[in-house]
Amino acid sequence: TLAQIMQDYLGTDLKSETMMTAGLKYLRDLRTMAFAELQACNSHELMRIAEVIDLLDMGEASFLSVLNRKETRGQLKRNDYKYTNPLLSGQLETIEKKNGKAAVSFRKVWRK
Repeated sequence: TLAQIMQDYLGTDLKSETMMTAGLKYLRDLRTMAFAELQACNSHELMRIAEVIDLLDMGEASFLSVLNRKETRGQLKRNDYKYTNPLLSGQLETIEKKNGKAAVSFRKVWRK
C-alpha cells in the first residue's frame, strides 16, 4: 500500500500540490492504521515493524520536501510551479524533526 501511494501521488511525471497533499493525507492515514494494528511476537517481527515505521517516515519526509520546493528544477517537475526559482540556486533543502514535527528549510551550500 505504501509503495502504491508513493507511486500514485509522488512518482508521477508532473506533480501538483493538490495531488501531493492528498497523497500525504493517505500516507498519514496508513500510518494511523498501521500503528493501531502492528504487534510483534518476537525480535524478528520487531525489526520488521521498525523497517515499516522507517519507510513511513521516509515517505512522509519525501512528500514534505517536494511540497516545500515550490519550483520546477531538474527531475522535479511541478505543473503548478513551472519555472525554476533562481533564489534557490546554491541552496540545499533540509528536513529535520523538531519537537516531534518535521521542519523543512533551505540553507546555503558553502563551497570552497
